[in-house]
Amino acid sequence: MKLKETILLLGKLAVAVLLLVWLQRSGQLDISQLKRFVSDPYLSLAALLYFLFCPVLLGTLRWKTLLEGAGYLLNWKRSIQLQMTGFFFNTVMPGAVGGDIIKIAYVIRDNQGRSKSQAMVTVLLDRIVGLSGLFLVGWLMILTHFEAVSSQKQLWPIITLMGGISLGFCIFYTAALYHYKGVDPFSRILSLSVPGFALLNKLYTAVRVYRYARSKIIFSIVYSMIIQFCSLLLFYFMTVKVLHSDVPLSSIATIFPVGILTTAIPITPGGLGVGHVAFDRLFSIVGLTQGATIFNLYVLSSLFFNLFGVIPYLGLKRVPAGPNSDASIQKNAVISAF
Repeated sequence: MKLKETILLLGKLAVAVLLLVWLQRSGQLDISQLKRFVSDPYLSLAALLYFLFCPVLLGTLRWKTLLEGAGYLLNWKRSIQLQMTGFFFNTVMPGAVGGDIIKIAYVIRDNQGRSKSQAMVTVLLDRIVGLSGLFLVGWLMILTHFEAVSSQKQLWPIITLMGGISLGFCIFYTAALYHYKGVDPFSRILSLSVPGFALLNKLYTAVRVYRYARSKIIFSIVYSMIIQFCSLLLFYFMTVKVLHSDVPLSSIATIFPVGILTTAIPITPGGLGVGHVAFDRLFSIVGLTQGATIFNLYVLSSLFFNLFGVIPYLGLKRVPAGPNSDASIQKNAVISAF
């Protein structure tokens, strides 16, 4: 591990710990609320059903659909094994990317001769499609409760931010999936020596593959919308349980996408600390409290169930020692994650 990367990782962990300690000492994060999973069976059942139906079943279907659109083949059993294995290693390995690397390593091994870079980008694309579904669900809830939402002026900046990000998604998908008769103008623009353009160009090039399989992207976004809607309902259910009062679903639906988006920013591992602070502030905007506590329930329930991914991981088919062996894959994954 390089010294610079080690210092960066330790810095991220330190920021996460400091934010969580500050929230707890200020009374904005109530750790004792975690006892609710033991005392309230309905809360535990809701979190379990969400995990099985959304991240495991629909999440696997979405990733499998994207892989098939790029020419990679995996059967259902293998797909679910790799999906849950990814959950486990994303939880226990620093950086929250170790699971993705291991998933892709097995996909590449199972699809000899296919592009390795394209396989790696499918994981990033899977997350982008997930965010797309999140914002679409947010807009759907805003439009169906437009009168109530528009009357709260404190939500206008958030809605504007959502609008800008959503517009960016629309431009990106339209440009990447369009059939150009001549030279692709966006590819030429992204080839310029501008910071950040190199990564965008790789992602853009990977999505261009799907211009011959647009239905795969459409179905993936639909699966994402179902996942994110259920995620919103789970978060809303937890909010009602903690606050013991009726909370407008429209208010939660408006701030939820923005709060989840902050956890995708690589400031701290898994968005810990940053997500807590974000939801604490977002809840105060809509006149609610305990935002950090509710997000704590939400994220820790996911982390807990992710640990069960060790079971399918242990059941993955072993191969003889060599460059494609499980031991080699794990070693390379650990090195890459750090």
